[in-house]
Amino acid sequence: MDEATLKKLRFAPVLLTILIAVVVWQMFRGPDHTTLILATGTKGGLYHRLGEQMKTAIEKAHPDLRIHLQSSAGSNENIRQLDAKKAQLGLVQNDAHGGQAVRSLAALYPEVLHLITRTNAGIATLADLPGKRLGIGAAGSGTAQITTNILEFADVALEANQTVAASLPQTMAKLKAGQLDAAFLLTGLGSPAIRDALADPALALAAVRMPGNGDDPKAIAEQFTDGFRVHYPYVSPRVIPQLAYRGQPTTPVPSLSVQAVLVCHREVDAEIIERIARTLFTQRAVLAQKEPAFTYLDETAAGAGLQFPLHEGADNFYRRKEPGFFAENVEVMGFILTVFLLIWSVASWVRNWYLQRKKNRIDTYYEAVEDVIRRLHDGTDLQEIEELEAELLKIRQRASAELVAEQLAADESFVIYQNMLNGCQAMLVRMRERIKESPDAGKPTI
Repeated sequence: MDEATLKKLRFAPVLLTILIAVVVWQMFRGPDHTTLILATGTKGGLYHRLGEQMKTAIEKAHPDLRIHLQSSAGSNENIRQLDAKKAQLGLVQNDAHGGQAVRSLAALYPEVLHLITRTNAGIATLADLPGKRLGIGAAGSGTAQITTNILEFADVALEANQTVAASLPQTMAKLKAGQLDAAFLLTGLGSPAIRDALADPALALAAVRMPGNGDDPKAIAEQFTDGFRVHYPYVSPRVIPQLAYRGQPTTPVPSLSVQAVLVCHREVDAEIIERIARTLFTQRAVLAQKEPAFTYLDETAAGAGLQFPLHEGADNFYRRKEPGFFAENVEVMGFILTVFLLIWSVASWVRNWYLQRKKNRIDTYYEAVEDVIRRLHDGTDLQEIEELEAELLKIRQRASAELVAEQLAADESFVIYQNMLNGCQAMLVRMRERIKESPDAGKPTI
């Protein structure tokens, strides 16, 4: 063995030690954090509660992201925060004003306009509001915006001292105390604030309508909204279902709704927005268990009918525009290349060692269950239901086998997967029952 070879052999342990130190440092130093400010609403309100659930899901799925919740007066303030770059994410109504720098990420759920009245105020339609004391929502909020436009559209004239702009808790307190005759509240169906208010026998829901539109709640809602939409886009007819709030209302109530949308600043990195969008829909079942409003999340419609254009990252997710291999792995490849140039004699060993590490495959099962859910939304018949149930059983069996073989960890991620799987199974059962009850049961969907 010549002297040059001996020198290389003596130097190899030093190179190996350096390589191991660099790899260990890369593995345990933790990811660089990106902090995003999410503008929500008043603390305790639905926007803020949704923000808390999204924060938890996003940070758990992406340890390099930190979400900071910022309370606000609502939609319009959130738009201003985004335009001023004081927030990177926000929850807004689809009808919010302004927002040159605002881009849509996903439509979340419909916000329904509730008109709560005192039962002794004699308010049955919008035509009964003149002369009454009326809560119109917090100043600068989306509720105040849509309420003001509806009153103008319905030609309801109120004196300045008859309208009260206040937060939701303040409005409800004034209504219960008899300081208001009625109040408009824009929120998701099933809102605890509405439920608690209607538990008071002195309060009731009134229709958002004009007199003389007939008796069919759906037709009334459509007729009123069609006219209002000529002057105020982005609203949709909505009927508050019978008994939606623990026995109230006793009959369906015509109203209208506007979508609540998760938006972002146009300069937020497309890859980050794509990851957030993916998390929302892969974690939909988990999020919906915490807040029912998330049950309205629908990937097939989440990017439709939005006032603000889709962010590039959201569009990439909906269209499944995956980044190229080199763009996706540039940092890893750069690190590997640097190590290879530094200590070429041990690079092959490091690569083999790296490839033999155990990989957590739980994301594979998230995606598999998500695929079953997505196909269920496309329209199914009984045969397809059976096929999807068989596929779901195979997913369950594969995951159980890998859990027994210790290829999957029985941690919180696995619990989330089980909840998704059980939720999907329940959806299949409900779909089967609905198809069997249909007069066209068993016929293939065309």
